[in-house]
Amino acid sequence: MEKRSKEPQGQYERMTTAPVSQLILSLAVPSMVTTLISSIYNLADTFFVGQIGTSATAAVGVVFSIPMILNALGFWVGTGGSNLVSRMLGAKQQKEADETASTAFFLSFLFGLLVAAAGLLAGEPLMRLLGATETNLPYAVSYGRFIFIGAPFSASSLALSQCLRAEGKSRQSMIGQVTGGVLNMLLDPLFIFVFDWGVSGAAMATALSQIIAWAILIHYYFRRKTQVRISFRLLYKSFGQYRLLFTTGFPSLCRHGCNMFANIVLNLVAGGWGDAAIAAMSVAGRMLYLSNAVFLGLIEGCQPVIGYAHGMKNYQRVKDSFWYTAKTSMLSMCAFAVVEFLFAPGLIGLFRDDAKVIEIGATALRLICVALPFSSFMSCVSTLFQVIGRTLSSSALVFGRQLLLYVPSLLLLPRVLDLLGLQAAGPLADLLIFAVALPMVLRFFKSYGQE
Repeated sequence: MEKRSKEPQGQYERMTTAPVSQLILSLAVPSMVTTLISSIYNLADTFFVGQIGTSATAAVGVVFSIPMILNALGFWVGTGGSNLVSRMLGAKQQKEADETASTAFFLSFLFGLLVAAAGLLAGEPLMRLLGATETNLPYAVSYGRFIFIGAPFSASSLALSQCLRAEGKSRQSMIGQVTGGVLNMLLDPLFIFVFDWGVSGAAMATALSQIIAWAILIHYYFRRKTQVRISFRLLYKSFGQYRLLFTTGFPSLCRHGCNMFANIVLNLVAGGWGDAAIAAMSVAGRMLYLSNAVFLGLIEGCQPVIGYAHGMKNYQRVKDSFWYTAKTSMLSMCAFAVVEFLFAPGLIGLFRDDAKVIEIGATALRLICVALPFSSFMSCVSTLFQVIGRTLSSSALVFGRQLLLYVPSLLLLPRVLDLLGLQAAGPLADLLIFAVALPMVLRFFKSYGQE
């Protein structure tokens, strides 16, 4: 892990002087591919498990809260670390960047181990807490067992890939993640149908793929040229350093932690309409993640650009990077929204040939499409604030959307609108938080760079 790139100056000049649009796209495309493949292999799990039955499909939706927990922890230190790394590299603070990357990796692996231990010990009670019903509980327990086994590798892969992106190496990050995703899609039918391992086979395929992706990513730090180093000797030594890492990544913890909590509430509320409703909302949600691949890739592409620019106090470059990303994201989401709105029943039917699942899921997906461009803008604003160190503003947007708007809507709207309330809760929250995020970022840019 001692090797590093021999061309840091060339990389620095690229990250700080290349045209914003070209640079962001060059960094975003590998991230888009990574997110797209990740979304597809999540859909592959849903597709192949959907051949088993509606309860099995619902179980995947229940267990999906576990990867959300791992994402929350992995992105907490991974995104926190990567944002600091990009700022430190922009300010030419190499030693601090090495220490940050090392600490982010080892902490994320430790968090994954703790989740694995808790999950393997808790088992059935945990699945009930996550929203499992009596009919889908056996499937959820079987699927979850192997997800927990892969937990340390899943969480720490996020830190590894984020730190690679922080120094502008999106392609290397993509290779590891995409390899794992493609492998998962190939192993799913083999393990589920050929070996007849059912739902457990789908989870085994996912866990094995995550371990292989982790091995590829860490290989870059052992053998390839990277600008930052990872070593146990480089772990943070002071409480202040850990506090900075945790506070910088706190918006990511909020974002993914709140997503997990909201997903649990969604499953619990949807359970009132049976496994078909849980399965339908799960499939509609997975389709949303597929759409999000484009704007999430753009956001990940702009993060290091903003980080470098903010680190070197080039405030106009920060503004240009943000507005390019926000406008491109919203336009691309408009295109996705039109396609998914028109073909919603057919898209849901691909994953579960159940009339009730299709009816519930198609309406949910169409309502999601209405708000899709607006939700992408809020994510851009939250990311901007996180990268430049305004963690309170970033966290407030995430908390506001999920805990103050979405969860209360999930609990209240179904009482008034019945099933339609369940389907409309998320899109309503997205529209309302957009009305908060737009004036917030406009007000911020008026004084940015004058402080």
